[in-house]
Amino acid sequence: MKSLVWVISEIILVFVLLSMPGGNFHDPNSLIAMIMSLPLADKVIHMALFGSLALSFFVHYEVSSKHFLKSIRAKAYTLIFCILYGIGMEYYQKYYVPSRSFEVADMLADAIGAILALPFFGIVRKRYFK
Repeated sequence: MKSLVWVISEIILVFVLLSMPGGNFHDPNSLIAMIMSLPLADKVIHMALFGSLALSFFVHYEVSSKHFLKSIRAKAYTLIFCILYGIGMEYYQKYYVPSRSFEVADMLADAIGAILALPFFGIVRKRYFK
């Protein structure tokens, strides 16, 4: 049950963070603005958000008693969901979030983050679940 709460929390966290208006990142005295001014910070954050989202699903599947959730197919569907969620969030930002834009590079960072979660989960699984 805790793992399902983590999954739902991750989905909400991604939505909330990507719904923040772009103007919030331009105050030179804010910590967010200082972080976002670093090279590729935006892409690294996208990768981390979607990698963490995918990882939460994988951990939930691992602790689940449902055998089909431990399959490669379930993980593939999760990656597809994360990638589509990232694409959807870019469209959402373009049309509904002030001062935010649509970036293909962000969608690629989302996809890369989700995909990188799979080998990372393999390491976590060997260490904590066997």
